[in-house]
Amino acid sequence: MPDLPRPYRLLLPFLLLAATLGLAGCDGPALDNAPPRPTPPEGRFSGEAMVRQADVAGAARPADGAGEAPDTRIEERRGYNLQFDEAEALVAAYRETHEACVASEHCQVEQGRLQTPRHGLASGYLAMRVARDQVESAEPVRLVAKSPALSGVEVTRHDRTQQVIDTEARLAQQVVLRERLKELAQEGRGFSERRIQDLLQVERELARVQGEIESMQGQQRHLARVTDTVAISADFQQQRWVEPRQHGVLAPLWRALDRSVSLFFESVGQVILVVVFLTPWLVIGLPVLWLLSRLWRPLRRALSRLGEMRRARRRAAREE
Repeated sequence: MPDLPRPYRLLLPFLLLAATLGLAGCDGPALDNAPPRPTPPEGRFSGEAMVRQADVAGAARPADGAGEAPDTRIEERRGYNLQFDEAEALVAAYRETHEACVASEHCQVEQGRLQTPRHGLASGYLAMRVARDQVESAEPVRLVAKSPALSGVEVTRHDRTQQVIDTEARLAQQVVLRERLKELAQEGRGFSERRIQDLLQVERELARVQGEIESMQGQQRHLARVTDTVAISADFQQQRWVEPRQHGVLAPLWRALDRSVSLFFESVGQVILVVVFLTPWLVIGLPVLWLLSRLWRPLRRALSRLGEMRRARRRAAREE
């Protein structure tokens, strides 16, 4: 190997070090060539899976009742969202669910609405009450829960146990007070005339307590109803079909053309409405205008003659 000049011999160690570092860097993993992260498998949840997930997310008690006190009172609401491509399928599903609830002795329809406009999307809403012990096997709930059009489920639960206990305790106190007031009123029948004011006060208090008792009894019946049954609501909606041309680079152009055509025909429709509105007036107005024009000519001639006569009289008066 020939001897290298002194400057090159001094640079040789640095060149070897740089080459070693470069080779070591090539052996390491590159950031750009990092393996892609595994993506979770995509899939569509079935209606039963949606119900189970919503049940777990909003559950105040397990589905089988485990871990729940025997006297726990829970108000439960379930909301089902169903989306259909065709209005006929929506109407059929709505009527089937409604008829199933009407035919069941454990289901009660609280509200129902079905809209099928001539121009627009069909929709429906159905609110039902199902007995708690029959909610899993009820036919209306099964129809909406297993429908292929099911797109979402919402389950909410509210614990009404404390409210029920408070109402029962206050009701019991008011009942005891009512019995005591009845005894006082019965004893007051023998009061003298100077004690009549006390008797009237007892009667008024008895009437007030009776009103509170009836109000609490109504509240108690309401709590029993909302906790012994499950509120089921089904929202039926027809999906709007989206054309492929509504997405992409030319989407603004297509939307502008569609809007222009729509605006043009809307203007034509307004012109037609104006013509239809004016047609009866033209039928009546044209003969009237023709008659006025025929009468105006003789009238104008008579007025012109009258004016000429007045001017002639003025000239004759001036000459005299």
